[in-house]
Amino acid sequence: MDFPSGICLLVGVHLDIATLFAVTVFTMGLSGLLLLFAWLQARGTMALAWWGSAFLLYAPACALLGSRGLVSNFWSMQVATAAMLLGYGMMWTGARVFEGRRPLPLWIIAGPLIWIAAFEFDVFVQRLEIRVVLASGLVAAYSLAFISELWRGRRDRLVSRWPVMAIVGLHAVLFPVRVPYLMSIQFPLRMPQADTEAIGLVIFTPLLYAFALTFLLMALTKERAESDQRHAATIDPLTGIPNRRGFTERAERLISRARRDRAPLTLLLFDLDRFKTINDRFGHLTGDAVLVTFTRSAAQSLRPLDLLGRIGGEEFVAILPDVSIETAFTIAERVRHNFEAAAAAIRGWPVAATVSVGIAASSEAGHDFDRLYAIADDALYCAKQKGRNRVEAGRTVQDIPPRRVGLVTAGVTPG
Repeated sequence: MDFPSGICLLVGVHLDIATLFAVTVFTMGLSGLLLLFAWLQARGTMALAWWGSAFLLYAPACALLGSRGLVSNFWSMQVATAAMLLGYGMMWTGARVFEGRRPLPLWIIAGPLIWIAAFEFDVFVQRLEIRVVLASGLVAAYSLAFISELWRGRRDRLVSRWPVMAIVGLHAVLFPVRVPYLMSIQFPLRMPQADTEAIGLVIFTPLLYAFALTFLLMALTKERAESDQRHAATIDPLTGIPNRRGFTERAERLISRARRDRAPLTLLLFDLDRFKTINDRFGHLTGDAVLVTFTRSAAQSLRPLDLLGRIGGEEFVAILPDVSIETAFTIAERVRHNFEAAAAAIRGWPVAATVSVGIAASSEAGHDFDRLYAIADDALYCAKQKGRNRVEAGRTVQDIPPRRVGLVTAGVTPG
């Protein structure tokens, strides 16, 4: 006994195929409503709206397909399949939107337009196999486009995207197999049906597809929302770079790797000079612009593999892997000089902002974040004491005055 026939026997020998078609229509509609309800709970996830609308379109398409013999072929063949193809186009668009790309309206309606235009040719109307090939090809094209969109965004490591791609791919493969069985069903549906295998394949495949895909799409969007929340918790909203928590987590990984590879590593600690005065004199909007200007200037001055973070109000830190203290000094000077030039005027005000920099190297502190930070903070303190707008290299922890070690532990750095 094969799988479709076995399912049919479970629901009874004398299947009421009209009822099963109605269940399919209901399931498609319910899936659409569930996805739209999920969208109402998370309006920012527009993909749910596209996917929900697609399932709501599948419902009347299935109803029209099941009404063959009761309505004209125009409605049960042309309109029904065109609506179904439009739904596939909307499913693909949902995947595009989910990955942050804009909809392409012309391509959404291309499939339905091609299907409708094909009915202008008599050979297409008369030959079932030609209609099967075209419908299957258009469904496969939209399905592959859907999978391609999710594949391009795979770097976010969302686990749910893989079963979503698998079920859409499986559906595309089974679609051309199902169409001939659909054509073998006797219409109208109240007529006795002998081919239970056809009924099982035609009815239960879309039911399983709707249930599984709806569940997986909702899981995918939930997983993305949770990932975004975790990301937001580690990113400074003003500058867009890691905050203290995010920087510390990533720095520990870099330091562990450098320790394992016995590679040099340097930490740079930046503090904008007299930042409180800038805020008081020019306003907080200008102060925010200074912070953004420093972030942009520092990111352009550092190497792509360097890690930059904001760990305090006007305090920034960078980890430079595979860099000696001599090279780090040159890089720090470049950051200082470029920022001084960029911050001479901000928002039309003569701000003339500058930055002081402290340096700590693994050759002095070892591969330990707390020791690197303490040495860099002491060097930054020396830079402030010597007049600001300068770069100073740190001493070993043993050479740092006890008072300074206490201040570092408390997170206090002079402006």
